[in-house]
Amino acid sequence: MNPFAMGLLLTISLLAFTFSVVRRFLPLFVMQSDIRWDNPKERITGVFKYFFGQLRFLRPFERIHGMAHVMIFWGALVVTLSTIQMAGRGFVPGWHLPGFGDTGLGLTYIFFKDLFTFSIMAGCSIAFINRVIFRPSRMILSLEALIILNWIFWMMGMDLLYESTLFILSPNSPETHVAFLGMLGKNILMTAGLAADSPITSQLHAMGSWGHLILGLSFLNYLPYCKQFHEVTSLPSLYMRSLKKKGELTQQNLEDEDALFGVGKIEEFSWKRGMDMYSCAECGRCRANCPAYLTDKPLSPMALIMDERDLLKKKTDHMCRAALHKFKKEPEKAVEVLEQWEGDNLIGDVISEDAIWACTTCGHCIANCPLMIEHVDNIIDMRRYLVQMESRFPKELTQFFKGCENLSNPWSLASNTRGDWFKDLGVQTPEENPDFEYLFYVGCAGSFDDRYKKVSTALVGLMQQAGVNFACLGNDEMCCGETARRLGNEYLAQQMIGSNIEQWNSIGVKKIITACPHCFNTIKNEYPQFGKHYQVVHHTEMIRELTRKGAFKGAKKFSGKGPVVYHDSCYLGRYNDLYDIPRDIARFIPGVKLMEAERKERTGFCCGAGGGRMWMEEKIGKRINTERFEQLAATGARTIATACPYCMIMLDDAMKEKGVEEEFEILDLAQMMLRSIEN
Repeated sequence: MNPFAMGLLLTISLLAFTFSVVRRFLPLFVMQSDIRWDNPKERITGVFKYFFGQLRFLRPFERIHGMAHVMIFWGALVVTLSTIQMAGRGFVPGWHLPGFGDTGLGLTYIFFKDLFTFSIMAGCSIAFINRVIFRPSRMILSLEALIILNWIFWMMGMDLLYESTLFILSPNSPETHVAFLGMLGKNILMTAGLAADSPITSQLHAMGSWGHLILGLSFLNYLPYCKQFHEVTSLPSLYMRSLKKKGELTQQNLEDEDALFGVGKIEEFSWKRGMDMYSCAECGRCRANCPAYLTDKPLSPMALIMDERDLLKKKTDHMCRAALHKFKKEPEKAVEVLEQWEGDNLIGDVISEDAIWACTTCGHCIANCPLMIEHVDNIIDMRRYLVQMESRFPKELTQFFKGCENLSNPWSLASNTRGDWFKDLGVQTPEENPDFEYLFYVGCAGSFDDRYKKVSTALVGLMQQAGVNFACLGNDEMCCGETARRLGNEYLAQQMIGSNIEQWNSIGVKKIITACPHCFNTIKNEYPQFGKHYQVVHHTEMIRELTRKGAFKGAKKFSGKGPVVYHDSCYLGRYNDLYDIPRDIARFIPGVKLMEAERKERTGFCCGAGGGRMWMEEKIGKRINTERFEQLAATGARTIATACPYCMIMLDDAMKEKGVEEEFEILDLAQMMLRSIEN
């Protein structure tokens, strides 16, 4: 190799790469601040699990393509050391990293380098075939992706050519004893007539080394301009992943004079969201089970992030200039530069309002993204902007917000009727039972919806039989604020949260039972943002615990319609990992034959109600609740078990829309348990 040529190649390549990376990262400095370096121990542990361990690729979800990615990823980490040694040999023949060479470590590395070279080539082949032939619907058949796979494959091919010819030129090298792939290549080339004294052998050896390095360094410089930039950003992005609870939204500081009430421009996202945009690998796992995408709504979580990334790239020059002014302590000039942008608007031009309002916040995208991109948080921030800054939202939400603000319930029903459902059940209020252990927080659906009032009644019956010391607020109960928050009305949500905390503190609430996963999630995971922690129990947790203590002995055979299928609530399952407990309750009831839907547990399919969607018209594509009902009915079950009022209401509506009320029954697990005991 020519040292001058090698030095020139490395200098130009690394300087160009540095320029490109700086240009990509500069815009992040004018985006909003975000603390992402707390809890370093937990963050480092996550890096080993999700970056080096590739944990999310090893789940039983499109495992073949996931394994292909793991093979390429781990292979790249190992082969990079060989690439560094190859570049060093451009200056000093035979150079190797300290400790390598003819040592035990060096020879062990050569064996694994060959193993992972093969791994990369096999992984690229599998990924290529999967994209071209099998074409999973979650993926985009992108020419760029196919070019990249070929690029990486031939980079490894050049490395193999280099090693194979090296062993022809140096047949006594100790590496020949461990480099099985290089020896295979050597034998093939020698069978073809190559020998150590052949000029072609030396030429192929040079082609292999220069080819590998040129392909590698050119690929390095292509990274900042293609989807593979996640190879640069994924490590810091995973280290700085969100550590908040899975069901928790970020809190807006409404008292801060400089607070942004949502996101209406790309620079109003936090810098970590910008990192997420760069990190998207376009794998499509986020949309593989997205209820909006799969029912033909104008929302694809992957497209959302890609479109935001494209806008970020278009605005790069403005944001780079603004960042330089910011570094010079010239904030006014930075703002002036940003305001000169005359291109596309984030909301409307890049992300349609229909896409923003189509999200059910089911959490599948976040739960399955290998790089832990926060799709739902992006959408909620844009909703916050539309609601709080523009007062622009679907017209049917006007009544919802008025009902919550004036009567503390979305149905706009009289608040003094909230406790009517338990008048004749012997339920006590905190005034009547000041020494209560649990507050039964019924929620709006359990208080006002006729279908779910039956569930509230069933749960009361179970708790009374088991001797649970509880009280209900009745007419004094208020909405928890969960749905208002997910619809972007943070101001209204915080008002309701504050009122609840003040009221509960005044009567000494410490433990809360609720049958609604949405109430459960927000009180458990979001109320602590406002300084109050409660011990929150979902009714399935309590029922399961009471069954274990023998409170419901003598349960009789289930008398429902046919086999039972349990529908996983997104807010109970994906956000709070309660998958087994509801199923344990169903199995406890004698005679229940429990079926499972294809989409279940972590990959369960949303009913379509979350994120405030229950209060909006569904005018585009197929109705999500109909799609889910059909999935559950396809199991052969005739009783659908739920543990969420939203799920019960949506599935019941789908059943009635299809006109099959006589064939199916939709019951909450509390109803099933009480029916079994009463029988």
